[in-house]
Amino acid sequence: MASNGDGFVDDSVKGPAGSQTKNKKLQGPFAYEKKIKKPRDDPELSQHVFKLPVDSEHKAKALNLFSIAKPHMRAFHLNWIGFFVTFFSAYGAAPLIPTIREDIGLTAYKANTAAYAFLLMFTSSFVFGIAAVHTAAGYIMSRFLIGWALAGFVTCQFWTSIMFSPNVVGFANALAGGWGNAGGGVTQIVMPYLAEGIGKHTYSFRAWRWAFFFPGCLHIIWGLLILLFSQDTPDGDYAALEKKGKKQKANLLKELFNGLCNYRIWLLAACYAYSFGVELALDNVLPAYLGSQFGYSIVKAANYAAIFGMMNFWARPLGGYLSDLTGRRWGMRGRLWLLWSCMAFGGLFTSLIGTAGGSFGKTLAFIILAAAGIEGTCGAIYGVVPFTSRRSCGLACGLVSAGGAIGGVMNQGIFFLNTPTVGAYYIPPVDAFKWLGVVMIAVSTIGVGGQYFPMWGGMFFPARKGYTEEDFYFAEYSTAERERGLHLASSAFASESRSMRGMKRLASDAASRFKQQQEAEGDDTAHGSPVRGAVARNGV
Repeated sequence: MASNGDGFVDDSVKGPAGSQTKNKKLQGPFAYEKKIKKPRDDPELSQHVFKLPVDSEHKAKALNLFSIAKPHMRAFHLNWIGFFVTFFSAYGAAPLIPTIREDIGLTAYKANTAAYAFLLMFTSSFVFGIAAVHTAAGYIMSRFLIGWALAGFVTCQFWTSIMFSPNVVGFANALAGGWGNAGGGVTQIVMPYLAEGIGKHTYSFRAWRWAFFFPGCLHIIWGLLILLFSQDTPDGDYAALEKKGKKQKANLLKELFNGLCNYRIWLLAACYAYSFGVELALDNVLPAYLGSQFGYSIVKAANYAAIFGMMNFWARPLGGYLSDLTGRRWGMRGRLWLLWSCMAFGGLFTSLIGTAGGSFGKTLAFIILAAAGIEGTCGAIYGVVPFTSRRSCGLACGLVSAGGAIGGVMNQGIFFLNTPTVGAYYIPPVDAFKWLGVVMIAVSTIGVGGQYFPMWGGMFFPARKGYTEEDFYFAEYSTAERERGLHLASSAFASESRSMRGMKRLASDAASRFKQQQEAEGDDTAHGSPVRGAVARNGV
């Protein structure tokens, strides 16, 4: 066996019997392509050829962003671009609201409450439909249906969790999610310019409608590419693996029950509601806020607001990368402390956005710093989610993602119904930003501080002595299921997850095992002649 350079053993790189080789090109979170063939003496594995170092579950232990090789990197690129397209479409109307409002008679109050609906996810064909609306009700319904496309985020994070190993899963999830989320920023720039360009050749009330055919076509094209050129897991599609008996069929009811009873998932969903949910609300609010506060045109306000969304290109990946980095050094406790720090940082600068008053420089600086914290938090959260449950990993991704969508609706409704027509409930923007940041900090303290993994510990409490990863993940199966051996599906993941103990504990565990071995050998010598002890140690 050989190390891939980051301290993790790579079972897929094997040299001659008894030898250990180190491939210098396959180190750290990034890797150059190199074909790695499975041992030929294993008929089940000899057919696989991977171009990245893999663990015992065939999950990639590194990334090569310049590759589209199957299965890992092709899935990665199809994944994040597909999610990018859904975000681009879902937020395509936000920068065009002033024009749409004038065309179809949408009041300011209705424009804000429409955000309730469109955050609720998935269906792409209705992107075309919004071009045909002529009433406020039709607009709200169209955005509701377009918003369902955001459910693709669940697939996005689950897919990367299936394809990448625990040592890089945080970074992989953050890259896919962050680059996809950046679609919400890119659309703030592209859609106004697209509508403006089309408007030079037709009436303005037609131009914004034609503009929506662009993201609608992207939905169809990228959906076909995913269907034709990707696969579910490193080893193939689920249906084929189940048919060959290489994967047990999921018991959906038990997986659902197991996930719903896991308090860690619910706490992370609350954190996501006040990180990604805040991002969703601000994606909607900032164009109108900057336009009204500083008197900017639609295009100019949208361009500045786009900075917030486009921070996802680096802020969310950085959060995931730092989560993996702290995880390798300090284990799960390091991941949790980083998560809390990012969320508190984002909450602080969200509170300060409204205090900048008429200073555009301060406002923009606070928006950038808030985005760094908020989007870094999103990346750090999905560095923890895959470890909450092995059996219900897909459900964990879905529940946490749903927390973000619901949080977006809640934050929009509670803090940003910015029209005096609603009466006493009206919250001025200064107070809205301030209290939103305060709530973020409070939720981070409860949601992250309440996380505890008995085999690794939490922010404030150490691990339970003698409790192992196998104890934790095997407990997701009933006694009857364990007697049938169903729990063994989690054994490889449990083994790979030992890295979350942190370097200090891993070294301590290794030293302890060595000491026990020495004591055992000493006992053999003490209870027999030195010659017999030496013979026993040499296996004679």
